[in-house]
Amino acid sequence: MEKASSLQDLAFELYAFLARRFPVCCWSDEFVFFPQAVQEETDWSRWDDLSPESVEDVVTSLGWFRRRLGDFATSENAGVHGERALVSVLVWVTRTLEEQFTLVKTHATQPTFALTVATVGLVQALQSGGDRAWFERIRALPEFLEGALESLQEVPELYRDLGMGMAASLTGWIQSIGRASQSGLALKALDSFTDRLSMTPVTREFALPPDLFEHVVHNHTGSALTMSEVLCELEDEAAVTKQLLTAEAGNLGYGRDWESAFSDITGEQVPADGKKGLLRLEMERLRDHCLCHGFPSESSTEPDSLSIEFLPSSLDSIRAADSYNAIPGHPFRGGIFYIFGDGSLGSSSGSLHPVFRMTVAHETYPGHHLLDLSRWNNPQPALRSLEYPLFYEGWACFGEDLMLHTGAFDRSYDRLILLRRRFRHAVRGKVDLMLHSGEMGLEEAAGELMTAGFSRNRALGTVRKYALRPAYQMCYTIGRRRFQRLFDSYGQESVGGFVNTVLTQGEVLFEDLECALKSSREGERESGGAGEKPVTG
Repeated sequence: MEKASSLQDLAFELYAFLARRFPVCCWSDEFVFFPQAVQEETDWSRWDDLSPESVEDVVTSLGWFRRRLGDFATSENAGVHGERALVSVLVWVTRTLEEQFTLVKTHATQPTFALTVATVGLVQALQSGGDRAWFERIRALPEFLEGALESLQEVPELYRDLGMGMAASLTGWIQSIGRASQSGLALKALDSFTDRLSMTPVTREFALPPDLFEHVVHNHTGSALTMSEVLCELEDEAAVTKQLLTAEAGNLGYGRDWESAFSDITGEQVPADGKKGLLRLEMERLRDHCLCHGFPSESSTEPDSLSIEFLPSSLDSIRAADSYNAIPGHPFRGGIFYIFGDGSLGSSSGSLHPVFRMTVAHETYPGHHLLDLSRWNNPQPALRSLEYPLFYEGWACFGEDLMLHTGAFDRSYDRLILLRRRFRHAVRGKVDLMLHSGEMGLEEAAGELMTAGFSRNRALGTVRKYALRPAYQMCYTIGRRRFQRLFDSYGQESVGGFVNTVLTQGEVLFEDLECALKSSREGERESGGAGEKPVTG
């Protein structure tokens, strides 16, 4: 490889290299350790190459990119904040991705990883709207599945079972699409995949070795915290929110029974056009509220850039809640708010519990959709491809609280709903840590989720899915607390200024984000600014 002339060029060289090798993983934000990058022209017959030879070559190349980034870290531009922050996050991205391949080995131990690639790749082809895209992708699927099977090694029993369930779901989903003349070979390949997976030797334990899990918690999440420090924060969050929930329940006349206070809140009638219509109305209300408070600073989105869809059934085996996916590309092309069947939105009929408003805030405004809109419109192009769970989930959780702080959530029970969500996030994070550290089994972990209001069936299904993503659940609480602390230090004088500074930085590491917030606040004070933008609506 030739040396890039600038840091931006090197970043784009890295993204292009990964997108050629892993076109689906880099297209979707489902695969959280990959930069989100798109190729100028999509070769629909090409799937991600997860073969051992390919992975070994990628690992070598990631080391080369990191050494080149090191050169930029010591260059004369190293002191420039934007360059320093970009170098730091790119070094972290390349090292984390390398260690995901060499140490965690999700691609080699979780059959669901390849099946998720298969699902997302086919969804991408469908969304392209072209028959040729679907035909090319479905035709090449058998070869991809064959390669994925050959890459598997040391598959835990739980992961095998989840993989077999997902293969069945994917088969049903492809059949529901129709186009039987094009999908016959792919369906046979999925049958073969399931048969061979059922005969794959398995290991009993799915948990990572303790030292490796500690490393993932500290490094791969970007938290820079030990597991005991994370656990301490999660337990503190659970204790604080539980105490506040009790107080809120008392205010609402329920004594200490906050679960009954939550359950008795009257639902909102689903309109004739269905729950999607209700969700869209709330999304538009929250978007207008954000604009009235000055974030984003310019109305750069279009109302139809976000669609609301039911989650493809092929993803039921791995998803545990409602979710959001951004469509990659600049200028921003929009995103999809997926409704999960058993989540807070999917299982209800006739009416929706008002908690749906917080879900909408989390997934759309000011949560994931606004964050991704800002990311893909970032003035520094090399930052547009980067995101990570601690920032991504932390911002969406903080955004829910921001809607209470700025008055969008002004009903008497809204604070109780938000506190209950914070409590459940803390419990979910603790279950995640206990499960992967081996201190809880699946049954015990499900029992812990039931203390936070999960039904037994949903708790049992959910902990099996948590097993697929070590240390992801902790990111909701730990990330929200990071943003809350930054807001307490730098956001009290101007909510809009704080939000816009966060959104324009891109998803850099938190220490670099704090430097930017501190610099922004000092600049506003020197200019005599920092006043709130008037609320006009």
